[in-house]
Amino acid sequence: MDLCCSLKHGINFYDPSLGTSGRGGNLILLRFLLTLKTAAEDQMIADLMVNIFKVCPDLLNRYFKESQYSFVPRLKSTWLDNMKLLRKIYEAQPEVSSAFKTTEFIPLPRLLSVVMVTTIPAVCNKAMFTQGLNIASKTVKHTILSLLSVILKRALKNIEYCLNEKLWEKSEIYAPSVMQEFVQQYREALSKLLPDMTNVIAVWQSLLKQEKVQDGQKETEDAAASVVEEMSEVKETKGEHGSDDAETTILKAVLLHVICLYQQAVPHLVAQSNFDFSKLIKGIVTEKGLRQEIPPLLQHHILNVALELPANKFSWFKMQDENERICGERSVFYLLMKMFVTSNNSQLKASTKKLIIKVLHDSGVFEYTWKELELWLEHLDNTVEFKKEPVIQFLERVLVKLVTNPYPYTDKAADLIQEASVLQINLSKQDLDNISIPVSHIDDVLDMIDVLVEGNESLNEEIGPAFNEDMIENIFPFSPVIPASLEARNKLLLEEDENVNGETIVEYLVAVFTDILHSQRDPLALCLMFQQYDKELRFVCPELCDFNQYYSLWIPKQAKEALLPQDRGTRADKSPPSDSSFSSLLKNAYQKGVGVLLEEGFKEKLNEAIAQLQPQLLLLASKQVLLYFKTTVENFSSFAKNSGLSLITLFVDLLKSLLRKGDGGESCDQLGQECAESESDLFVDAASLRAAGAGNDKGAEEMQPVVFKHPVLENWFLAVEQQSLPPHNLSPPKVKLLSAHLNWGILELLKMCCPLLQAKSQLEVLSPYFRAITRTVLEEVQSVSTEGEKKMPLERSPPMEALHELCPYMDALQLKEVTLAMLRHPTANLAAERPEALSGKETRLSIYGEALMQLLTESYRRGSLKGDLFLSREHIQGMGALLCTAVTEELEKVFMHLIQKEPVFAQTVGVEVLLFCLNRSTAASLSIVTWLIQNSPTHLLQFEFWCLKRGAGKFLIKKAGLFLPLVNAYLDCREQRSAIQLPKVSLDVTAFLREALWPKLLDVLLNTSLLQTLSLECQILSKLLPPLETEMFMNLVEKLPVLLEKEEGHECWVIADAISKALESSTEKLHSWKKCLLAACIKWLISVYNNRRELETHSEIESSILLRLEKLLKSGTEVAPEDWQAFVKMGLKHRYRDQDFLKTLNAGINLLYHKEASLSQRLVKLSVLYKMITQHSLFLSTILRSHEDNDTSVPAKEALVDVLLTLVKCCPAVCESSHFAVLLGAYAATLSVADQKILFLLKLYEKNGLSLVNFRILLWGPAAVEHHKTCKSLGKSLWQEPSMEEILCLLDREMMMRTILHFPQHRHLLSIEEEPHLLSKGRTEVALKDLYDPCFLLQLFSELLRPERVVACHKFVDVHGLGLAVAALSSYDRNMRAAAYYILSSFRSHLEGGRFREQKQLLYLMDVVQNGIRQPNLRVAFPLTLYISRVAQQMLRPEEHMYTKLNRFLLSHQYLDLKKVPGFFHLFYSFDSENKLEREWALALIGEGLRDKHCYELYDYQRIFHILLSFFHSPLCDEATQYQILEIFQNAAYITKAAYELIRDHSLLTWILSILEKRFLENKILSHVISLVHTLWVTNLGDKQKSLGISSKKDLQKNQKFLPLQLTSEFLHILIMLLKHIRASLDSAKLIQFFSTLHSVLEYRLVVIEAFKEMGRFTVNEHVLSNRDVVRILHKWSIIGKDVELQDDLQTVAQQYQIKELLKNIKEKNKSEIHFQTSSRHIWKTNETETEKDSASDWKQFNLEECKSAVRFVLIYWEPVFLEKALKDQKEQNEYDNPSLTYKIVYIVLKWLVKSQTDSTFNIHHVLFIFRWFKKNVLHNSVVVEDILKDEALKSGMFKIYIRVWNANEDKSVELSDLSLINGIMFDLLDSQKVAKNDFHETVRKLYCSAMTEEDTTRKAASMFLTSLYIGDIWLGAKQPQLFIAHVKLICEATDMKLKHDWKMWDCEKDMVVLCKDIYSLLILSPAFKS
Repeated sequence: MDLCCSLKHGINFYDPSLGTSGRGGNLILLRFLLTLKTAAEDQMIADLMVNIFKVCPDLLNRYFKESQYSFVPRLKSTWLDNMKLLRKIYEAQPEVSSAFKTTEFIPLPRLLSVVMVTTIPAVCNKAMFTQGLNIASKTVKHTILSLLSVILKRALKNIEYCLNEKLWEKSEIYAPSVMQEFVQQYREALSKLLPDMTNVIAVWQSLLKQEKVQDGQKETEDAAASVVEEMSEVKETKGEHGSDDAETTILKAVLLHVICLYQQAVPHLVAQSNFDFSKLIKGIVTEKGLRQEIPPLLQHHILNVALELPANKFSWFKMQDENERICGERSVFYLLMKMFVTSNNSQLKASTKKLIIKVLHDSGVFEYTWKELELWLEHLDNTVEFKKEPVIQFLERVLVKLVTNPYPYTDKAADLIQEASVLQINLSKQDLDNISIPVSHIDDVLDMIDVLVEGNESLNEEIGPAFNEDMIENIFPFSPVIPASLEARNKLLLEEDENVNGETIVEYLVAVFTDILHSQRDPLALCLMFQQYDKELRFVCPELCDFNQYYSLWIPKQAKEALLPQDRGTRADKSPPSDSSFSSLLKNAYQKGVGVLLEEGFKEKLNEAIAQLQPQLLLLASKQVLLYFKTTVENFSSFAKNSGLSLITLFVDLLKSLLRKGDGGESCDQLGQECAESESDLFVDAASLRAAGAGNDKGAEEMQPVVFKHPVLENWFLAVEQQSLPPHNLSPPKVKLLSAHLNWGILELLKMCCPLLQAKSQLEVLSPYFRAITRTVLEEVQSVSTEGEKKMPLERSPPMEALHELCPYMDALQLKEVTLAMLRHPTANLAAERPEALSGKETRLSIYGEALMQLLTESYRRGSLKGDLFLSREHIQGMGALLCTAVTEELEKVFMHLIQKEPVFAQTVGVEVLLFCLNRSTAASLSIVTWLIQNSPTHLLQFEFWCLKRGAGKFLIKKAGLFLPLVNAYLDCREQRSAIQLPKVSLDVTAFLREALWPKLLDVLLNTSLLQTLSLECQILSKLLPPLETEMFMNLVEKLPVLLEKEEGHECWVIADAISKALESSTEKLHSWKKCLLAACIKWLISVYNNRRELETHSEIESSILLRLEKLLKSGTEVAPEDWQAFVKMGLKHRYRDQDFLKTLNAGINLLYHKEASLSQRLVKLSVLYKMITQHSLFLSTILRSHEDNDTSVPAKEALVDVLLTLVKCCPAVCESSHFAVLLGAYAATLSVADQKILFLLKLYEKNGLSLVNFRILLWGPAAVEHHKTCKSLGKSLWQEPSMEEILCLLDREMMMRTILHFPQHRHLLSIEEEPHLLSKGRTEVALKDLYDPCFLLQLFSELLRPERVVACHKFVDVHGLGLAVAALSSYDRNMRAAAYYILSSFRSHLEGGRFREQKQLLYLMDVVQNGIRQPNLRVAFPLTLYISRVAQQMLRPEEHMYTKLNRFLLSHQYLDLKKVPGFFHLFYSFDSENKLEREWALALIGEGLRDKHCYELYDYQRIFHILLSFFHSPLCDEATQYQILEIFQNAAYITKAAYELIRDHSLLTWILSILEKRFLENKILSHVISLVHTLWVTNLGDKQKSLGISSKKDLQKNQKFLPLQLTSEFLHILIMLLKHIRASLDSAKLIQFFSTLHSVLEYRLVVIEAFKEMGRFTVNEHVLSNRDVVRILHKWSIIGKDVELQDDLQTVAQQYQIKELLKNIKEKNKSEIHFQTSSRHIWKTNETETEKDSASDWKQFNLEECKSAVRFVLIYWEPVFLEKALKDQKEQNEYDNPSLTYKIVYIVLKWLVKSQTDSTFNIHHVLFIFRWFKKNVLHNSVVVEDILKDEALKSGMFKIYIRVWNANEDKSVELSDLSLINGIMFDLLDSQKVAKNDFHETVRKLYCSAMTEEDTTRKAASMFLTSLYIGDIWLGAKQPQLFIAHVKLICEATDMKLKHDWKMWDCEKDMVVLCKDIYSLLILSPAFKS
């Protein structure tokens, strides 16, 4: 199976064109498939065939064309088996064609042919399908229809995939518009192969005729068996099947399913049919109802057809034909309603209901009111059985009349809606002109739409969404069926004849009208309509009378009209029915008045009724409550105070109960149960039924949006606070009372529903309420901020209460807006004093402070504090003020979380926050201090002065545990910021910390029981070391080694390193100390080896200690013999396989056992040590480990061999012949480092007098071990040497060929020194372990080919032994070549006596080669040796074509010309039928044989390169040949001479340019070209690359060699031409190669131009990158890096300046926004397998950062040219030379450079390059600078980089000149911002200017530092530089304080102090300075 069905392990080759390209691939598999004659009968063979086609779909078309299987339809078992196999093969293919996963653009016609391969079999066409459908056999028809179903399903999957706009919007290959065009072509192609719809329908009609005429014929036994098999796939029906048998039923079901698939996949075929599909409905239902004899399966499929097909394919509202009309037949719509009421299956009923609504909706009358139809149908279904028929007839008459002529009824509805609006306006006594009347007349609305459409056709798509739900509610509150039904009712009741059905109709209508009334938002128009039609009646029945009294509650008194008297005869007999449903209870109570509603116990009754409500009734119930709620609010003035509020409370509670009930899971369980019950009846999976019936449960889901979108709730929520009250007639006190109570009620509803909606991800329903909260809170905060502290509220206002309750559910942006507003709040407003009775004058948070704290905590909990949310200075300062007021640990965590995201934030935090946190001294507050001192020098200085204050020591000692992380961070900063610190202050602080912490820390350290967690303590002690001569230091030195010896003491090595550094001044003490450390190190290892006997994986601690031991040994420290012995013994015992231990042991042997060392005599003897190693129990298992084992012992093997090598070198006496067996067993004969060392070890054995020849074993690896075991068990008398054939069987043929291709030409055969060989770079990377070592094999072959041996000549040639010997002739080592000549000579002598078929050909080959070699030990060029090797192999394959060709060439020559490639022209220019094969063979030889300059000279001598260059563009050159030619030049490009001469003599760069002139290059060609250009450049550059690093012009010597400037320019031109072909689908490595090459060329060109200028040479075209090139680079990167922001910027520029190249690319992007509609319902469904993660996985592996860095450097080498004046010609202004366009490009480039640097890992050199480029090219242009300063994000990014540069200065990686550069740039930008001038600006400017000319580096550094503080303050928006002032103040005040030292202590800080004093004296009078 793997051989035939695996691309990785088998003989399969994947063809992305699926066989449509014309190239015949997988021929062997195709021939194999054609031999499988029994696939249709044999299941296993069929499975094999299916799997082969699954892996190689390119064989599908070719196989079916050449196959002997017949697919012509006929009633034969053979044909049925063949069709079954065909269907099985195609069902196994992927549902979505693999052609869509291509990474290259495929033209649509070609793509269509590829997709069609897996869509429809090649043997299927319209004639075949039509013939099958016309055959009378049901079995044949079923088979054809089943195949059609499979094909259409596959086509539908492809269509859905193509129409997935989200998927193709992300694609870089196809746009959505292109895929829409493809779908159209795909459907047309399918329609040409599929049967017409007429033929499919004809099958249905023939089946109907067969029902009437009994067919007595039976099918054949084979056909019957096939039917049974097909039926077994479907469940057996439970009920009757009527006149149809099971076969016919299944056939009809499949046929109906195919019709549905036709509509979805090829709808135009259905549109061409004239068949009236409404006849299908008539077939399953009659006037009496649903035909029970029809199986549910057919009913289900017929309904699906009706739902799928468009409405014009059915005659719903007319009779079928004239005969039926005369006979009184009902319309199809009547039958549909009859089917609805008589269906017993819930799913069939739901489908029928959906169909009825669809039919009416498609009529256009119910476009916006179709939901009302559900009420009509539900009440029809709930009607008593014997009353259903008159209701159905009534509804049919009404609906048919309405659909036929809807305009009278729509006009009637519109008139009444308009009348109700006018009535409401008159009642509210407001001027008509000041009232916004909703558009209510339907005709007017439609006329308005028509005018819009006529005016602008582009609005067609926007008109649909313009009607939102609120507008629909206002314009279309009810459907026209209401006036139509009322008119029909009146007509029925006014008839003179007594009509027994009238009462039934009235009862039905009253029930429907009541529910419709309850679902109205404004019921006035509906009630007026009821009243108007009720007036027309001569008498009113009791039901109508009651209903009139009910709906009259919503009609104003002015509009009420009296009705005619009711029918007395019927009144006495009727009593109102008792109904306990929720709706009836509430309706009756509401009708009776307030008293009944507020009765005690009535609320409990309502809640009990709610508990009994069905899920589908919840929505209607909630609408009824909302109607009463709205009416109560509007009539609030008519209620008593308590009654009105109680009513509102009641309705709020009812809404809460209904919402709580709606959130239950009963409906879902019920739906699942119904689906499970229906599954067995319909034979359809439950998933599809659940999807179909999900609409039944939408009532409960829609309830929450209906409630919260109600106008009363939306408009009255916080209405007073928003000052936007709805229209009302209330007095101001009642308004406030009502508003407060409504706010409370609505908030209760929101509190209850927010968690429910959040769980469903539907919180957007509540967005109006959240917006109201946000708006009112912002207004309140603003008003309080302006009024000050006078009116601070003590209790929460309604908006603040709502914010408090709903904060966890509000949107992050809303929270951000409120949070920022509160952070700008005055600090005094965030705090309030507690009452003195409670806690004196202790401050606490005010209401706003508590709210702010809650907001911050909530944002922190969500993780939404991202980006630049709090980048404003005021925000951070507000947080600091809040932190100092609200002493909570949670707020400290929030503050820490905010500021630690950017070092910039440290500039905005005042020093008072640091002092507060120090005094608070909690873990969270001290972490804030830690971060501040790490990122702000001012805070660091403040911390130092805090430490030096009196009392700080006791405080520190008391809370030492909490302060340790802070102290450790300070000590690190002290070392890093020495340049900008006050050194004497730092020394005092260090002494203070040592005095406070040293005793306690040392005591803890010496307490051995606590040594597990002392890493922090050890780090602090290492940084607080006392002076050398002090007692504390000597005490530590004395006691530390004892701790180091213990297993837990490894953390103390930090202290030991610090002591070693401190003792560097004293050589004697340092030597003594190292001796103690060495002893401690060894004892620690011994202890660990004893306690942890099993080696732990990646034991980093052990590795570090072993490394220390090695360093100590290398330092010359002597080791105690007993310690060394114990270390060796315990290490070998417990760490034998530890690579680190073995390396350390090897280093120790080298260092301790040299001859001069006297210590070596007292150590363990080397012979003993050798035995300890080789006789260890793990020795064999370790050293015999093979390369294939992925085990930790594999690297241990190499380390063990190193130890053995060292021992043998130091003590040759340890060598014994018995070791050979083990060493050969460990040897794999490869070039791996371990094998090379083993081979060298074997050489040392031979050098010491032990020979392998005497050992007589010529095997290696596992074979040698097995042979040794056998010999040992048999004894010497039975030993048998292995034959040559057995030895050669150990060689792998592929590995031998690989060794020939990558022969190590520089390896020495007889090297006496160890020389691990590495392959030359540039070639295909091959692991050393995958190549054999010729040094071993050549010596082995020389032994095997001795004259007295029996030689297997055929085997020797077959395993490439001869080829390897010939390849050795190309070696540069004369000994290697001599050995090869000896082997060839010996083999020839054996070959002469050989007896096998190819002996003469091989002998002649060797003679030809021998005749060509005219000098002894001649080196043969590698291509010739490769040719000989390949020819020798070809001699063993006479059946191949090349055998004849090569023999013919050899026979025509007596000798081999070593100055030419043999037979190249004969093969390359062959006119044989297999010329492609011959050319491919020749080019493979040329490419693989190109290794060095001698090979190049050989080719160049024959003008081979000239031939290849010219042939590349020939029409005879196919793609495969082009790839081979490019690979040849790629190999040549690695050779220095070839790389230069190909460009100079053969114009290779011009040839590459001709390739790039093509409009489109495939990825493979493009990748080859990029690699070729990259390699050519790197090879030509060579050692000149070092000139790129020269920074001083003095280093550029006049005689220094440079590449010609013209050559560099040619490379640059090639790369710019390549740029237009770059795309994101390229391999990531190639993208990096391209951009890095472009960067290197630009960099080198700049160096050359600078050098030429220095030399006085003339240069031209210094500006190499144009605006067009830069825009193209940006555009390509925006696609590669998925940079949406950059794409938007480029799109704006392209549209503004009409850049055609960019607009062309953007055009396809915009096409994707066109909305594409399809009639298929399946397109609406979400495709769960939306996108394959193929492109995502590629980008995860792509090193985007490296590529971005190269692009960044490329852009930095662009020098924009700013023209003085704008061009006059408008056309020219749209080109790239337009000055304003240049400004825009510069701005975009800078924006991207800054953004890319802030998003990437910080690199100081990259940043300095950006700043230099900015100063040189941008800073002098005021237009660009103005654009930069308008962009807040860009300003923020520049400042972040600026701060990072100053932080990088801490490790002294930045020069003062660089700091001066960036300070100057930022200061100039500050001046350009025109910031408000403060008292300090001019002073700091003078300070900066003096620093520019200052020669004293210390003073200059101080000036630059103070300037940076000022820049940081002002850049962040501060009016006064607070941090700058604080720093100056701190230093000036400190000089006046009496610290431990006098004024002399400041001498070393003189420059900083003097500068601060000068600033202080100048600005002492400033108000800001005084504060």
